[in-house]
Amino acid sequence: MKTYYTPGCALFLGVVLFFSACSSDEDIAPQSTTQSSPMPNAPGDANAVLAAVISYSDLPDAMPSVPGVVGLAIDVASGSFFNGAIGSDLVNVGEVKLNSKALQIPGGNAYINDPTDFSYSLAAGQTNTWQVAGGSGFDGFTHATVKKMPSQVKFSSSVGTSFSKGSDVTLTIEAVTSNTDNILWVISDGKTTVTKESKTASVTFSSSELSGLNATSTGLVQAASYNAEEKSFSGKKVYFINETVHTKIIEIN
Repeated sequence: MKTYYTPGCALFLGVVLFFSACSSDEDIAPQSTTQSSPMPNAPGDANAVLAAVISYSDLPDAMPSVPGVVGLAIDVASGSFFNGAIGSDLVNVGEVKLNSKALQIPGGNAYINDPTDFSYSLAAGQTNTWQVAGGSGFDGFTHATVKKMPSQVKFSSSVGTSFSKGSDVTLTIEAVTSNTDNILWVISDGKTTVTKESKTASVTFSSSELSGLNATSTGLVQAASYNAEEKSFSGKKVYFINETVHTKIIEIN
């Protein structure tokens, strides 16, 4: 796991995680919410999707304050291989690695990063290397992405911790980051999600677009800067995603 903080605060990270794990059920909800990583839609003819994500999350207000620590950053990796076009049944293709670290299959042939290891050597401005052993109709391959990880996307200070769904809501980031093809914007109450895609530093969700959201103290807003590339291996189209995402826990009234 990585953090973004001022120097000298690394020793406090264990304390932060301890309080997070031992909080009440009500406090746990934001933590589970922040682990979600919004993904762009892959082309309909993709046979596989491999994603490398640096997920930045602000600390929930309910978490005890730690001097200098403003949030957490974790590496998230996932892989989906289909027996046909995207959306068909998932298949097992043997070992899958991102930057020499193996992903796991917790169930249903969906590949994810080791849940105890949040560091897959992801960094802004670098390329990533995927290794697939092969199986279920997929040949083995190794691919270093041509496109680089986007720089860290970050909400501006104008994005508060609460808003009314009865009014228009504007989300703003500090800047459109480098190596970004597009930006996926998200507002969610944990069940219902409203999204927009726009490579701009600001987007507005209208009150009518937000009308289906429920009031909650554990909603979230996200901005995900991503790029994507497609490559074919023996007739199988594989879609590679690089992404950085910033998540803020918010109250929806």
